[in-house]
Amino acid sequence: MMRIETTGLRATIQDRGRFGHLREGIPPSGPADPAAFAAAQALVGNDESDAAAIEIVGGAFAFRCEDRRIVAVTGRDVSLRGRDVVPGWTAAFARPGETYTVLCGERSRFVYLAVSGGIATEPILGSRAAYLPAGIGRPLRTGEALPLGIGRVDMDRAGHSAVSPDYDTGQIRAITGPHAQRFTDEAHSLFFQAEFRVEPASDRMGTRLSGPQIATREGEILTVGVVAGAVQIPSGGTPIVLLSEHQATGGYPVIATVISADLGLVAQRLPGERLRFVRVDRDRAVDALRGVRAALEAIA
Repeated sequence: MMRIETTGLRATIQDRGRFGHLREGIPPSGPADPAAFAAAQALVGNDESDAAAIEIVGGAFAFRCEDRRIVAVTGRDVSLRGRDVVPGWTAAFARPGETYTVLCGERSRFVYLAVSGGIATEPILGSRAAYLPAGIGRPLRTGEALPLGIGRVDMDRAGHSAVSPDYDTGQIRAITGPHAQRFTDEAHSLFFQAEFRVEPASDRMGTRLSGPQIATREGEILTVGVVAGAVQIPSGGTPIVLLSEHQATGGYPVIATVISADLGLVAQRLPGERLRFVRVDRDRAVDALRGVRAALEAIA
């Protein structure tokens, strides 16, 4: 069992997400920064495909476990304080009954806390959405007790670390979008050369950007399915990068799609920070994803 002593600004249980249900109007959801989530799970020895962890927005988040566990926090500008301060992206041994605090820095946005065995969840029965685990996405409360799954506590994991992505980079790789023909060559050049600023209205659904207006040839399109990473251009001409909580369909043309390996870099950008899109081809996008997966396998 894990006892929540302080939740910080907001904390939710997240799993990897649920895929294959967009036709039913259900987006995948899952972590805003998939790479950080997966790294935290790998560091503690969990299978990220079925284990749940905690996504934290704004610290400090404090907890204690009733038995021995391996824990890790990942994300941007994060660390874990117990008897000592453990850097982010590093596995640590959590002693029974001892309080640990997730420390979020000034540049933190989404932080992930994984515990060996994972956060236990139960399926919802008697409904069409029976495959949705109970509690996923629900804000946690101070004083709440969370059941943990059964996990082997491998003491040798303590101290193992992973390399954090370069969250300070403003270079976001993207491939040409499915509606490229709806934009002029000038609009494409502007999109991939201009600097954009993250707007405060950004959230888990999408990152809103301000900057030069990107004009379309014909305005909006018939509603089509969308994916995380899709860069929509609404009538105002300012891009929206869809994230994990994106809607199932959209009627704005998509000029580009952020590659999977860089989704977390977009999600972690703070309001006021700037970014640029860098065009890459499909092969480079696939190679980047393979690199992320290889890094995770090295941790495990």
